[in-house]
Amino acid sequence: MAEEQKYTITGSESNPHEAYERIAAEHNGKWDGEVLQVDIDWLKFEIISFCYFHEMYIASCQLKTDRVFVLNNEPGDDEKHYIVIRIGYTGSFSKKDASRRFNHDGVFIYNSNQVFSMEYPFQVHSEWVIIRFPYDVFKKMVGEEATKLKALFEDDAPWFQYYSLDPELERYVKEMVSFSHKKSRRRMAFLGRTMDILGALIEKMEEDILHIPHTNIHPEDLKTMVLLKDQILSDFSVLPNLQELSLELGMSVSKLNRLFKSVYKLPVIQFFNKHKIEEVHRHIRYTDKSMTEIAIDLGFSHVGHMSRTFKSHFGYAPSQLRSPLQQSAGLG
Repeated sequence: MAEEQKYTITGSESNPHEAYERIAAEHNGKWDGEVLQVDIDWLKFEIISFCYFHEMYIASCQLKTDRVFVLNNEPGDDEKHYIVIRIGYTGSFSKKDASRRFNHDGVFIYNSNQVFSMEYPFQVHSEWVIIRFPYDVFKKMVGEEATKLKALFEDDAPWFQYYSLDPELERYVKEMVSFSHKKSRRRMAFLGRTMDILGALIEKMEEDILHIPHTNIHPEDLKTMVLLKDQILSDFSVLPNLQELSLELGMSVSKLNRLFKSVYKLPVIQFFNKHKIEEVHRHIRYTDKSMTEIAIDLGFSHVGHMSRTFKSHFGYAPSQLRSPLQQSAGLG
C-alpha cells in the first residue's frame, strides 16, 4: 500500500452519528445507533458512542488502517455551536514496543466553528475519546462555576486549546474506556468519567493564568503544529533539533517557537521535556520495566537524572508509583 494513499472523512461536529451511519454504509460495516464497526482488509474501525440529553455525544474510538486516515471538521450551517474535546491516549505498552512512531496523547479542545484536520498514520493502532456538547448543555452541568471556560465557550469565533494528558486525566480516560465492552454499564460509565474529565479541565483552566487561549488560528498553521507535535513526541530519546525543524517547515526558529507556543503554551523544547517526564510516569505505572530500562528507553543520561527530573515535576519520587512487591523485584 503506497504511503501517500489517504482515507478522508469530512463532516460537521454537530451530528456525528450521521457520519457513523455513512461510514458503515460505505465500507460494509455496521452501525446500530451506539456501535460502529468496520472490518475490511485495509481498515479496522470501532466507535462506541452515546447521545445524552439529546445533544451531548460521548464516544470511544479505535482505529487501525493501512492508509493515512484524515478527519476533517468543516463548520456546518447550524446556528448552535458545539464544544469538542478530543483526547488521544496510549492504549498499552510492552517491552517489545518501547517507543512509538506516533503520539497523539493530549487533550484538544475546540469549537465547531474551527476548521480542523486530524491525521492518523497508517499501520498504527490509534485510540481516542471524543466529548461533544453545545454550550447550553455545559451551562446546565456546571452552573455558575468555571468563569474562564465559560468565557471561552461563549466565543463564537474559531478557537483551539490544548492540554497535555497528565496522569489524572489519563486515569479517567482509561477507566472510561475499560467499560467499553460492558454493555450493562458503559453508558453510565462514559457519562460519569466525562464529568470527572470536565471537572479536571475546569480546574486546569481556572488555574491557567499565564495563557490566553488562541483564537482565529489559520487552519494550515494549526494543522502544521498538530503534525509537528506528533513528530517531536514520536521518539522521546531524541531532543528536537530546532534548526532542522525550522528548515523543514520553511520558517525561522523564532517564528517556529512563537507559532508553536501560540497553540501549545510552551516553546518546542520546554513542551518536549514536559511530555517526556509525563511519559516516564506512564512507563512506571503501566509497564513492568525497571527504572534503568525506562531511563535508557526515554534517553536520559542515567536513572538518577530521570529521578531528579521526575521529582521536580511531580513533587514525589518515581519509586512511589511502584508497589513494595515491584520494588523488591528490582523494578523500582
